[in-house]
Amino acid sequence: MEETHGKIWYVQAGFRKGMGCTDQVFSMRMIAEKFLAKNQKVFCAFMDLEKAYDRVDRNVLWQTLNSFGLNAGLIQALRSLYRDSSACVRINGAYSDWFGIQKGVRQGCVASPWLFNLFMDSCLQTLKVEECGLRMGESTVKCLLYADDQVIFASSAAELQMMVTLMNWSLKERGMKVNASKTKVMVFEREESKTLCEIRIEGELIEQVDEFVYLGCLFSRDGRYDKDIERRVNAGNRVNGALHAIMRSQNVSTKSRMAIHNAVLVPTLMYGSESWVWQKKHESRINAVEMRSLRSMLGLNLNDRVRNSVIKQKCGLQDDVVTRIKKGMLRWFGHVERMNEERVTKQIYVAEVKGRVGKGRPRRRFIDQIGDTLKMGQIRSTP
Repeated sequence: MEETHGKIWYVQAGFRKGMGCTDQVFSMRMIAEKFLAKNQKVFCAFMDLEKAYDRVDRNVLWQTLNSFGLNAGLIQALRSLYRDSSACVRINGAYSDWFGIQKGVRQGCVASPWLFNLFMDSCLQTLKVEECGLRMGESTVKCLLYADDQVIFASSAAELQMMVTLMNWSLKERGMKVNASKTKVMVFEREESKTLCEIRIEGELIEQVDEFVYLGCLFSRDGRYDKDIERRVNAGNRVNGALHAIMRSQNVSTKSRMAIHNAVLVPTLMYGSESWVWQKKHESRINAVEMRSLRSMLGLNLNDRVRNSVIKQKCGLQDDVVTRIKKGMLRWFGHVERMNEERVTKQIYVAEVKGRVGKGRPRRRFIDQIGDTLKMGQIRSTP
Protein backbone atom coordinates (compact mmCIF):
# COMPACT_ATOMS: atom_id res chain seq x y z
CA MET A 1 0.00 0.00 0.00
CA GLU A 2 2.89 2.36 0.76
CA GLU A 3 4.18 1.75 -2.78
CA THR A 4 1.15 3.52 -4.26
CA HIS A 5 0.55 6.18 -1.59
CA GLY A 6 2.09 9.05 -3.55
CA LYS A 7 0.94 7.79 -6.95
CA ILE A 8 -2.84 8.00 -6.51
CA TRP A 9 -4.15 11.31 -7.82
CA TYR A 10 -4.35 13.85 -5.00
CA VAL A 11 -8.05 14.56 -5.67
CA GLN A 12 -8.95 11.27 -3.94
CA ALA A 13 -9.41 11.66 -0.16
CA GLY A 14 -11.16 8.39 0.65
CA PHE A 15 -9.31 5.69 2.63
CA ARG A 16 -6.10 7.74 2.69
CA LYS A 17 -3.95 8.56 5.70
CA GLY A 18 -4.43 12.10 6.99
CA MET A 19 -7.28 12.83 4.58
CA GLY A 20 -11.05 12.67 4.92
CA CYS A 21 -14.44 14.23 4.31
CA THR A 22 -13.37 17.49 5.96
CA ASP A 23 -10.74 18.05 3.25
CA GLN A 24 -13.24 17.68 0.42
CA VAL A 25 -15.97 19.73 2.09
CA PHE A 26 -13.48 22.53 2.79
CA SER A 27 -12.19 22.38 -0.79
CA MET A 28 -15.72 22.65 -2.17
CA ARG A 29 -16.48 25.62 0.05
CA MET A 30 -13.24 27.39 -0.90
CA ILE A 31 -13.92 26.87 -4.62
CA ALA A 32 -17.39 28.39 -4.28
CA GLU A 33 -16.11 31.24 -2.08
CA LYS A 34 -13.24 32.25 -4.36
CA PHE A 35 -15.14 32.11 -7.65
CA LEU A 36 -18.28 33.81 -6.32
CA ALA A 37 -16.12 36.59 -4.84
CA LYS A 38 -14.99 37.35 -8.41
CA ASN A 39 -18.58 37.01 -9.66
CA GLN A 40 -17.73 33.87 -11.64
CA LYS A 41 -19.83 30.74 -11.98
CA VAL A 42 -18.81 27.20 -11.14
CA PHE A 43 -20.52 24.34 -12.98
CA CYS A 44 -20.64 21.09 -10.98
CA ALA A 45 -21.75 17.54 -11.65
CA PHE A 46 -22.23 15.18 -8.70
CA MET A 47 -21.85 11.75 -10.31
CA ASP A 48 -23.39 8.74 -8.60
CA LEU A 49 -22.10 5.25 -9.39
CA GLU A 50 -24.42 2.25 -9.24
CA LYS A 51 -23.11 -0.51 -6.94
CA ALA A 52 -19.58 0.80 -7.38
CA TYR A 53 -17.71 -1.74 -5.24
CA ASP A 54 -19.57 -4.71 -6.71
CA ARG A 55 -18.92 -3.68 -10.32
CA VAL A 56 -15.12 -3.49 -10.24
CA ASP A 57 -13.73 -5.35 -13.26
CA ARG A 58 -11.04 -7.58 -11.79
CA ASN A 59 -9.05 -7.91 -15.01
CA VAL A 60 -8.84 -4.11 -15.19
CA LEU A 61 -7.88 -4.09 -11.51
CA TRP A 62 -4.92 -6.47 -12.05
CA GLN A 63 -3.78 -4.40 -15.02
CA THR A 64 -4.00 -1.28 -12.88
CA LEU A 65 -1.88 -2.83 -10.12
CA ASN A 66 0.72 -3.75 -12.71
CA SER A 67 0.72 -0.21 -14.15
CA PHE A 68 1.40 1.15 -10.65
CA GLY A 69 4.55 -0.98 -10.57
CA LEU A 70 3.51 -3.27 -7.73
CA ASN A 71 5.60 -6.34 -6.98
CA ALA A 72 4.54 -9.29 -9.15
CA GLY A 73 4.41 -11.55 -6.09
CA LEU A 74 1.98 -9.20 -4.33
CA ILE A 75 -0.27 -9.04 -7.40
CA GLN A 76 -0.25 -12.83 -7.63
CA ALA A 77 -1.15 -13.12 -3.93
CA LEU A 78 -4.07 -10.73 -4.38
CA ARG A 79 -5.29 -12.61 -7.45
CA SER A 80 -5.24 -15.86 -5.49
CA LEU A 81 -7.61 -14.30 -2.92
CA TYR A 82 -10.13 -13.62 -5.67
CA ARG A 83 -9.66 -16.81 -7.69
CA ASP A 84 -12.71 -19.12 -7.74
CA SER A 85 -14.58 -16.92 -5.25
CA SER A 86 -18.20 -17.95 -4.73
CA ALA A 87 -21.17 -17.24 -2.48
CA CYS A 88 -24.63 -18.42 -1.55
CA VAL A 89 -27.73 -16.80 -0.07
CA ARG A 90 -29.28 -17.80 3.25
CA ILE A 91 -33.00 -17.15 3.74
CA ASN A 92 -34.72 -18.30 6.95
CA GLY A 93 -32.00 -20.86 7.59
CA ALA A 94 -32.15 -22.32 4.06
CA TYR A 95 -29.19 -21.97 1.67
CA SER A 96 -29.26 -21.40 -2.07
CA ASP A 97 -26.92 -23.10 -4.53
CA TRP A 98 -23.39 -21.73 -4.66
CA PHE A 99 -22.62 -19.32 -7.50
CA GLY A 100 -19.39 -17.78 -8.75
CA ILE A 101 -18.45 -14.12 -8.28
CA GLN A 102 -16.53 -12.74 -11.23
CA LYS A 103 -16.35 -9.04 -10.40
CA GLY A 104 -16.24 -6.61 -7.49
CA VAL A 105 -13.90 -6.26 -4.51
CA ARG A 106 -14.27 -8.44 -1.41
CA GLN A 107 -16.55 -6.95 1.23
CA GLY A 108 -14.90 -6.64 4.63
CA CYS A 109 -11.38 -7.24 3.32
CA VAL A 110 -8.83 -4.70 4.62
CA ALA A 111 -7.27 -4.45 1.15
CA SER A 112 -10.55 -3.61 -0.62
CA PRO A 113 -10.55 0.18 0.02
CA TRP A 114 -6.98 0.42 -1.29
CA LEU A 115 -7.79 -1.70 -4.34
CA PHE A 116 -10.90 0.36 -5.05
CA ASN A 117 -8.89 3.59 -4.90
CA LEU A 118 -6.42 2.21 -7.44
CA PHE A 119 -9.28 1.13 -9.69
CA MET A 120 -10.96 4.55 -9.50
CA ASP A 121 -7.64 6.22 -10.23
CA SER A 122 -7.43 4.29 -13.49
CA CYS A 123 -10.92 5.57 -14.38
CA LEU A 124 -9.73 9.16 -13.88
CA GLN A 125 -6.74 8.99 -16.21
CA THR A 126 -8.63 10.23 -19.29
CA LEU A 127 -9.91 13.22 -17.32
CA LYS A 128 -6.48 13.86 -15.83
CA VAL A 129 -4.76 14.43 -19.18
CA GLU A 130 -7.57 16.53 -20.69
CA GLU A 131 -7.27 20.33 -20.79
CA CYS A 132 -10.33 21.22 -18.72
CA GLY A 133 -11.52 22.23 -15.25
CA LEU A 134 -11.23 25.33 -13.08
CA ARG A 135 -8.10 27.43 -13.29
CA MET A 136 -7.04 28.52 -9.80
CA GLY A 137 -3.69 30.27 -9.77
CA GLU A 138 -1.06 27.77 -10.86
CA SER A 139 -3.42 24.83 -10.32
CA THR A 140 -6.30 23.34 -12.28
CA VAL A 141 -9.08 21.67 -10.30
CA LYS A 142 -11.06 19.12 -12.29
CA CYS A 143 -12.72 16.95 -9.67
CA LEU A 144 -12.84 15.82 -6.06
CA LEU A 145 -13.44 12.28 -4.83
CA TYR A 146 -14.14 10.55 -1.57
CA ALA A 147 -14.06 6.86 -2.53
CA ASP A 148 -16.79 6.74 -5.21
CA ASP A 149 -18.43 10.08 -4.31
CA GLN A 150 -17.31 12.27 -7.18
CA VAL A 151 -17.89 15.89 -8.14
CA ILE A 152 -16.63 17.35 -11.44
CA PHE A 153 -15.93 21.08 -11.90
CA ALA A 154 -16.06 23.15 -15.08
CA SER A 155 -16.11 26.80 -16.11
CA SER A 156 -19.02 26.40 -18.54
CA ALA A 157 -21.93 24.10 -19.32
CA ALA A 158 -20.28 22.97 -22.56
CA GLU A 159 -17.06 22.06 -20.77
CA LEU A 160 -18.99 20.21 -18.05
CA GLN A 161 -20.85 18.21 -20.69
CA MET A 162 -17.55 17.21 -22.28
CA MET A 163 -16.07 16.17 -18.93
CA VAL A 164 -19.15 14.20 -17.86
CA THR A 165 -19.25 12.40 -21.23
CA LEU A 166 -15.55 11.60 -20.97
CA MET A 167 -15.87 10.33 -17.41
CA ASN A 168 -18.95 8.26 -18.22
CA TRP A 169 -17.11 6.65 -21.15
CA SER A 170 -14.07 5.86 -18.99
CA LEU A 171 -16.22 4.31 -16.24
CA LYS A 172 -18.35 2.34 -18.68
CA GLU A 173 -15.25 0.96 -20.39
CA ARG A 174 -14.18 -0.48 -17.03
CA GLY A 175 -17.53 -2.06 -16.21
CA MET A 176 -18.91 0.74 -14.02
CA LYS A 177 -22.33 2.35 -14.46
CA VAL A 178 -23.34 5.94 -13.72
CA ASN A 179 -26.75 6.22 -12.07
CA ALA A 180 -28.19 9.08 -14.14
CA SER A 181 -31.28 9.45 -11.94
CA LYS A 182 -29.15 10.13 -8.84
CA THR A 183 -26.52 12.21 -10.62
CA LYS A 184 -27.18 15.95 -10.22
CA VAL A 185 -25.92 19.20 -11.71
CA MET A 186 -25.58 22.53 -9.89
CA VAL A 187 -24.21 25.96 -10.78
CA PHE A 188 -22.65 28.11 -8.07
CA GLU A 189 -23.56 31.73 -8.87
CA ARG A 190 -24.42 35.00 -7.15
CA GLU A 191 -27.28 36.01 -9.44
CA GLU A 192 -30.84 35.34 -8.35
CA SER A 193 -31.72 34.26 -11.89
CA LYS A 194 -30.76 30.64 -12.39
CA THR A 195 -28.31 29.70 -15.15
CA LEU A 196 -29.62 26.77 -17.16
CA CYS A 197 -27.18 23.87 -17.39
CA GLU A 198 -28.46 21.01 -19.55
CA ILE A 199 -26.20 18.00 -19.12
CA ARG A 200 -26.99 14.59 -20.60
CA ILE A 201 -25.59 11.13 -20.02
CA GLU A 202 -26.24 8.85 -22.98
CA GLY A 203 -29.21 11.01 -23.94
CA GLU A 204 -30.76 11.17 -20.47
CA LEU A 205 -31.14 14.71 -19.08
CA ILE A 206 -29.53 15.18 -15.66
CA GLU A 207 -31.55 17.07 -13.07
CA GLN A 208 -30.27 20.53 -12.16
CA VAL A 209 -30.66 21.39 -8.47
CA ASP A 210 -30.33 24.50 -6.29
CA GLU A 211 -28.78 22.60 -3.39
CA PHE A 212 -27.05 19.27 -2.88
CA VAL A 213 -25.87 17.25 0.11
CA TYR A 214 -22.25 16.26 -0.52
CA LEU A 215 -20.47 14.16 2.12
CA GLY A 216 -23.10 15.10 4.68
CA CYS A 217 -22.96 18.87 4.14
CA LEU A 218 -25.54 20.89 2.24
CA PHE A 219 -24.22 23.13 -0.54
CA SER A 220 -26.45 25.89 -1.91
CA ARG A 221 -26.07 27.45 -5.34
CA ASP A 222 -25.45 30.88 -3.79
CA GLY A 223 -22.55 29.51 -1.73
CA ARG A 224 -24.07 30.56 1.61
CA TYR A 225 -24.01 28.47 4.77
CA ASP A 226 -27.45 29.27 6.23
CA LYS A 227 -29.17 26.11 5.03
CA ASP A 228 -26.33 23.81 6.05
CA ILE A 229 -26.25 25.29 9.56
CA GLU A 230 -30.04 25.06 9.81
CA ARG A 231 -29.75 21.44 8.74
CA ARG A 232 -27.39 20.83 11.68
CA VAL A 233 -29.86 22.58 14.01
CA ASN A 234 -32.72 20.38 12.81
CA ALA A 235 -30.58 17.25 13.19
CA GLY A 236 -29.72 18.35 16.73
CA ASN A 237 -33.38 18.86 17.56
CA ARG A 238 -34.15 15.34 16.34
CA VAL A 239 -31.38 13.98 18.56
CA ASN A 240 -32.82 15.88 21.53
CA GLY A 241 -36.21 14.37 20.84
CA ALA A 242 -34.79 10.86 20.63
CA LEU A 243 -32.79 11.28 23.85
CA HIS A 244 -35.47 13.12 25.82
CA ALA A 245 -36.50 10.15 27.97
CA ILE A 246 -32.88 9.31 28.85
CA MET A 247 -31.98 12.91 29.64
CA ARG A 248 -34.98 13.28 31.97
CA SER A 249 -34.44 9.94 33.67
CA GLN A 250 -33.27 10.10 37.29
CA ASN A 251 -32.10 6.49 37.01
CA VAL A 252 -29.19 7.62 34.83
CA SER A 253 -26.42 9.61 36.49
CA THR A 254 -25.68 13.16 35.38
CA LYS A 255 -22.18 12.04 34.43
CA SER A 256 -23.57 9.35 32.11
CA ARG A 257 -26.08 11.74 30.58
CA MET A 258 -23.33 14.29 29.95
CA ALA A 259 -21.29 11.55 28.28
CA ILE A 260 -24.26 10.81 25.99
CA HIS A 261 -24.68 14.53 25.33
CA ASN A 262 -21.02 14.86 24.32
CA ALA A 263 -20.95 11.65 22.29
CA VAL A 264 -24.21 12.08 20.35
CA LEU A 265 -25.56 15.64 20.30
CA VAL A 266 -22.32 17.62 20.10
CA PRO A 267 -20.86 15.75 17.06
CA THR A 268 -24.24 16.09 15.32
CA LEU A 269 -24.15 19.87 15.73
CA MET A 270 -20.47 20.20 14.87
CA TYR A 271 -20.29 18.11 11.69
CA GLY A 272 -18.77 20.15 8.88
CA SER A 273 -18.41 23.23 11.10
CA GLU A 274 -14.62 23.54 10.68
CA SER A 275 -15.05 25.82 7.67
CA TRP A 276 -18.36 27.54 8.39
CA VAL A 277 -18.64 31.27 7.82
CA TRP A 278 -21.40 32.14 10.25
CA GLN A 279 -23.08 35.01 12.08
CA LYS A 280 -24.36 35.64 15.61
CA LYS A 281 -27.81 34.38 14.65
CA HIS A 282 -26.30 31.03 13.70
CA GLU A 283 -24.39 30.82 16.99
CA SER A 284 -27.65 31.47 18.86
CA ARG A 285 -29.47 28.73 16.96
CA ILE A 286 -26.75 26.17 17.67
CA ASN A 287 -26.51 27.24 21.33
CA ALA A 288 -30.29 26.93 21.79
CA VAL A 289 -30.20 23.26 20.76
CA GLU A 290 -27.51 22.45 23.30
CA MET A 291 -29.26 24.38 26.08
CA ARG A 292 -32.45 22.42 25.43
CA SER A 293 -30.49 19.22 26.11
CA LEU A 294 -28.93 20.60 29.30
CA ARG A 295 -32.26 21.90 30.64
CA SER A 296 -33.82 18.52 29.98
CA MET A 297 -30.99 16.92 31.94
CA LEU A 298 -31.76 19.11 34.98
CA GLY A 299 -35.54 18.86 34.64
CA LEU A 300 -35.86 22.55 33.77
CA ASN A 301 -37.66 24.51 31.08
CA LEU A 302 -37.58 28.11 29.83
CA ASN A 303 -40.28 29.17 32.30
CA ASP A 304 -37.95 28.38 35.21
CA ARG A 305 -35.90 31.45 34.25
CA VAL A 306 -32.53 29.89 35.14
CA ARG A 307 -29.50 31.51 33.52
CA ASN A 308 -27.61 29.52 30.90
CA SER A 309 -24.35 30.02 32.79
CA VAL A 310 -25.88 28.46 35.92
CA ILE A 311 -27.20 25.49 33.93
CA LYS A 312 -23.80 24.88 32.33
CA GLN A 313 -22.13 25.04 35.73
CA LYS A 314 -24.56 22.54 37.27
CA CYS A 315 -23.96 20.14 34.36
CA GLY A 316 -20.20 20.53 34.66
CA LEU A 317 -19.91 21.81 31.10
CA GLN A 318 -16.48 23.31 30.45
CA ASP A 319 -16.88 24.34 26.80
CA ASP A 320 -20.25 24.88 25.16
CA VAL A 321 -20.76 23.69 21.59
CA VAL A 322 -20.24 27.18 20.11
CA THR A 323 -16.84 27.40 21.81
CA ARG A 324 -15.98 23.90 20.59
CA ILE A 325 -16.89 24.88 17.04
CA LYS A 326 -14.65 27.95 17.21
CA LYS A 327 -11.79 25.85 18.56
CA GLY A 328 -12.38 23.40 15.74
CA MET A 329 -12.18 26.22 13.20
CA LEU A 330 -8.82 27.35 14.60
CA ARG A 331 -7.45 23.79 14.68
CA TRP A 332 -8.51 23.25 11.07
CA PHE A 333 -7.01 26.58 10.02
CA GLY A 334 -3.69 25.60 11.59
CA HIS A 335 -3.87 22.17 9.95
CA VAL A 336 -4.39 23.68 6.49
CA GLU A 337 -1.60 26.23 7.02
CA ARG A 338 0.81 23.38 7.83
CA MET A 339 -0.44 21.17 5.01
CA ASN A 340 1.87 19.90 2.27
CA GLU A 341 1.81 22.12 -0.83
CA GLU A 342 1.03 19.09 -3.01
CA ARG A 343 -2.34 18.53 -1.36
CA VAL A 344 -5.28 19.76 -3.44
CA THR A 345 -6.85 21.21 -0.30
CA LYS A 346 -3.83 23.47 0.25
CA GLN A 347 -3.62 24.41 -3.44
CA ILE A 348 -7.25 25.52 -3.47
CA TYR A 349 -6.84 27.36 -0.16
CA VAL A 350 -3.89 29.48 -1.32
CA ALA A 351 -5.02 29.94 -4.94
CA GLU A 352 -6.12 33.27 -6.36
CA VAL A 353 -8.93 33.37 -8.92
CA LYS A 354 -8.57 35.95 -11.67
CA GLY A 355 -11.33 38.48 -12.25
CA ARG A 356 -12.95 41.56 -10.78
CA VAL A 357 -14.63 41.64 -7.41
CA GLY A 358 -18.43 41.60 -7.74
CA LYS A 359 -20.54 44.66 -6.99
CA GLY A 360 -21.92 45.33 -3.54
CA ARG A 361 -20.62 44.53 -0.10
CA PRO A 362 -18.02 41.73 -0.17
CA ARG A 363 -19.06 38.53 1.55
CA ARG A 364 -17.26 37.37 4.65
CA ARG A 365 -14.70 34.72 3.82
CA PHE A 366 -13.31 31.79 5.76
CA ILE A 367 -10.18 33.79 6.58
CA ASP A 368 -12.39 36.63 7.88
CA GLN A 369 -14.16 34.14 10.14
CA ILE A 370 -10.81 32.98 11.52
CA GLY A 371 -9.73 36.59 12.08
CA ASP A 372 -12.93 37.43 13.95
CA THR A 373 -12.57 34.33 16.13
CA LEU A 374 -8.99 35.25 17.02
CA LYS A 375 -9.92 38.88 17.78
CA MET A 376 -12.48 37.76 20.35
CA GLY A 377 -9.65 36.33 22.43
CA GLN A 378 -12.08 34.22 24.46
CA ILE A 379 -11.02 30.79 23.26
CA ARG A 380 -8.98 28.92 25.86
CA SER A 381 -6.23 26.72 24.51
CA THR A 382 -7.00 23.01 24.65
CA PRO A 383 -4.66 21.16 27.04
